Amino acid sequence: MQEKYGRNNGEGDPPRRGRPPNSDGRATRDHLLDAALRLFARQGYAATTVRQIATEVGVRDSAIYAHFAGKQAMYDALFAEAGPVSPELLDLDIDALTEAGPNRAVTELVERAFTAWSTYRACLFFELLVQHNVGSAGIDNLLAGIETTRDRLAEPFRQWQEAGQVRADLEPRQLVWELFAPIQVPRVLHLRGDASDSDVAAARSMVDDHLDFFLTTVLTSEGSE
Repeated sequence: MQEKYGRNNGEGDPPRRGRPPNSDGRATRDHLLDAALRLFARQGYAATTVRQIATEVGVRDSAIYAHFAGKQAMYDALFAEAGPVSPELLDLDIDALTEAGPNRAVTELVERAFTAWSTYRACLFFELLVQHNVGSAGIDNLLAGIETTRDRLAEPFRQWQEAGQVRADLEPRQLVWELFAPIQVPRVLHLRGDASDSDVAAARSMVDDHLDFFLTTVLTSEGSE
């Protein structure tokens, strides 16, 4: 059987019963998210309860509420780390990005997105997102994340245009869309729950080709330095 990407050293494997492997808060939070994701993928979001998630990890229901307000908060946390591009996923520092210049900054942003999306948990969540979106609330979250990112990243592109580093005939918010929208295609094609190392490599190749095309098309000679 082909090895699943991201499962090296047991990552993504079901936790043992009883007490979580260690008592560190971050580790416990991750185990809860992993358990919630497995159940969401196995039986659907609506059919999954907080008690089932607790049982999957081997803790009391109350242990979940030390980390999350409830099931929706757990889904929201998974969405923030593995959903569409968002300020949280990209860890945006607008001033630092602007100072770095478009060539370096755009490359780094795409790398952050791909790194986040190619983990085992992100691949499994994306499959869940595609197949079992949580009604209109899920769609609203999807659109809100995309539009917030377009708003935030428009400013660096605007400043790069003023500095003569990016073509001035292109609308900044549209540039953000053109940067990130095409790299959703490799996710759909390759970064699903059963993604293998070769799938991730294929997605990486598509993303790299798009990045090269975007930089060549959008940057001026000054911005390419």
